[in-house]
Amino acid sequence: MDDVDGAPAGNADAPLPRIAVVVADPDGDGERTVRALLAQTVRPVSVTVVTAASGPPGDGPAPWDDGARSSRTAGSPDDAGAPAVRVVRCAHEELGPACVDAARNAGAPYVAVLRGGDEALPHCLEHLSRAARDGGGDGGAPVGLVQCGTLGLRDDGLVDGFTLPSTAAGPPPSPRDLLDGAYLVRRALLDAERSMAAWVALPMLLVRRRTGTAGNPAVALAPGMRVVRRTRLVRRGHRAPAAAPRDKSTPRLVSVVVPVRDGARTLAAQLTALSRQTGAVPYEVLVVDNGSTDATREVAERARAGLRNLRIVDASDRPGESRARNRGIAAARGDFVAFCDADDVADSGWLAAMTEAAKGADLVGGGLDTSVLSPAHTDEQPLPMDAQTDFLPFARGANCGAWKDVLTAMGGWDERYRGGGEDMDLSWRAQLCGYLVRYAGDAVMHYRLREDLTALARQKWNYGRSGAQLYAAYRRAGFRRREGRVVVMNWCWLVLHVPDLVRSPAPRRRYVRYGARLAGFLAGSVRRGVRYL
Repeated sequence: MDDVDGAPAGNADAPLPRIAVVVADPDGDGERTVRALLAQTVRPVSVTVVTAASGPPGDGPAPWDDGARSSRTAGSPDDAGAPAVRVVRCAHEELGPACVDAARNAGAPYVAVLRGGDEALPHCLEHLSRAARDGGGDGGAPVGLVQCGTLGLRDDGLVDGFTLPSTAAGPPPSPRDLLDGAYLVRRALLDAERSMAAWVALPMLLVRRRTGTAGNPAVALAPGMRVVRRTRLVRRGHRAPAAAPRDKSTPRLVSVVVPVRDGARTLAAQLTALSRQTGAVPYEVLVVDNGSTDATREVAERARAGLRNLRIVDASDRPGESRARNRGIAAARGDFVAFCDADDVADSGWLAAMTEAAKGADLVGGGLDTSVLSPAHTDEQPLPMDAQTDFLPFARGANCGAWKDVLTAMGGWDERYRGGGEDMDLSWRAQLCGYLVRYAGDAVMHYRLREDLTALARQKWNYGRSGAQLYAAYRRAGFRRREGRVVVMNWCWLVLHVPDLVRSPAPRRRYVRYGARLAGFLAGSVRRGVRYL
């Protein structure tokens, strides 16, 4: 599947195929998994938890069950449409065969395979069933296997990376591919000797997985390995269903997070602007100090006179804007969290426009305007979200916001990005998780560009390095590197314009911007082991 959005689809009017779920749960971590399955937008027909946790072999209630839910069947009068939940206990060495038997006996044409402890996002089964319906192979062959990605979370709930299925042309998925991801298998093919089937690689992050609890790979792989071995899998495209607008009213309370490190010179202007917001819902301001050694805290303390709802949050243990923003999320009391920088100035209607846009979106990005704080460099005006053309649109970290439950579900900001790329990662990860990202151009933030050439070069170098980091992470989702001819033209331009360094300030600044970014591409490519020049 070379282009997810350009591939043919099946009959979109046909009903979605029913799905049963088998949870391979060697350690008794199935409670979190089952609760997430019961909250799906498309409910499973049944859930079978195969576990080697303490207890006698055989069927019975799970250790975490209250005895009521597992006794209900689909269509029970006290919980209409609730799936049956069955627990199968067995010896640890019998987990693999028991999972295969559970998949064979499932009362649905498709079986989703999850590990104990996995959390399916609310729309996971809906996306998988649509892929099974719409992604058929050549000659109308049924879909035999659908793969999706998993979002890895640390024990503290923060993002630890993710795994996406490969969308490039090539052989069927390897056992390692199935182990890293989550998948849906056609039940009829588990015992088929020879059968044509389609293979759909769905580049979406539909399952949250704690990275410290890998579970038993043999258990999770048993059904998938049989399908891969006994069928000819042909990958076809799948167009994910359009995300529905978030059915939310105006946020109850907005938490404005301002990460800062040695920002005493500019912080006062931003806090003054935040104190003068018009028409906004109730809000608090969190100044997150990322280890300042200047008078940043004193400036924030003085701002309390105009911002009685201001709090100072300490994030001095580790440098990095993502670290500070995550600390802000953890301390936020609001149900919507907005982010801005300490060296910019919010327009008086910024917060009102952000909260208005939040009514119909999961993550919102506002506009950046350089004409007020950096009028000499209007040619460096950042592109608005609706004009971005590379991969998926993204909200810039200097002006964005998201519902707190969305940020929590995605694991917050990825702290492995340093100096750039973290905002692209957050927005792209949100869209791959099925969340709706919206542009609010009227939510204006007056943006300050770097004046000092050394600071500018450092910024663009970091942006270039993060480009290679993003490519390494998102190439399986469709993020493409620049064409070879474009790379050659860029580097030729850099060589030919070396004299710009001794000319007037404008050409010199332009050369520093381009040169530092290209050098960052090269350094990032070497570090990440990819070719992103």
